[in-house]
Amino acid sequence: MDASFCLDSFLFCQNRPVTVFDPNRKRNARGEERRRELLRAAASVFARVGYHETTTNSIAAEAGVSPATLYQFFPNKEAIASELTSIYAREMAEAERAIDPQNNLSFTEAVEQLLDLCIGFNRSHPEFHTLVLDAPLSAATREEKQALGQAFVDFVATRLRREVPALSRAQAAHHGWVALMIFRGILDGLTAASPAARPRLQQAMHEAILRYLQPILGQQKQPQPSIYRKIGVRKGTHQLKQRT
Repeated sequence: MDASFCLDSFLFCQNRPVTVFDPNRKRNARGEERRRELLRAAASVFARVGYHETTTNSIAAEAGVSPATLYQFFPNKEAIASELTSIYAREMAEAERAIDPQNNLSFTEAVEQLLDLCIGFNRSHPEFHTLVLDAPLSAATREEKQALGQAFVDFVATRLRREVPALSRAQAAHHGWVALMIFRGILDGLTAASPAARPRLQQAMHEAILRYLQPILGQQKQPQPSIYRKIGVRKGTHQLKQRT
């Protein structure tokens, strides 16, 4: 073989530009399918080893492609984590909003269905929890995560106001946020617990949230006297004492 041809070929390969991620690149159906394959592979690795131990090389290996191919679709691990989290947050929020559209469930049944849905989603997507906790999410993804939390709060608040019409929107939203904080607090332990311990923790989550919310429903049956009535009673009692 001609030595000059080999040298020219070598120089061509050395100077050949490397394809890198381009967010504006238009993709065909095959490209979109490859992107989905990479996301599925990333989800498997994140679920198996966690966010911090995952690398782009391990994701590429899981997908059966080269790292160079991965970088055509995503610039780094953080971008993959953000996209997965956004997808999950949207899916979960939509599922929460779709619970009992005809309002056939009682308050307790509706809240229990909400909790079961959230627990089931996190169980079937264990990578979601580690991404929410550990990944440096993009601003857009943080908004998606906030919208997911708001969907939970709105569900609880709407159900509370349906049962207790006198409850203000601010009060109902406050109780919804407290219920969400209880859920998140127990979810941390639930995801780390052994399979044998999870049913007990799941039941504890149900009980903790319902025990917090159910007394609020009793406010409709036992209305508190207004401050003006209290003052009037005290003033009348004081005047009666002065007369006697």
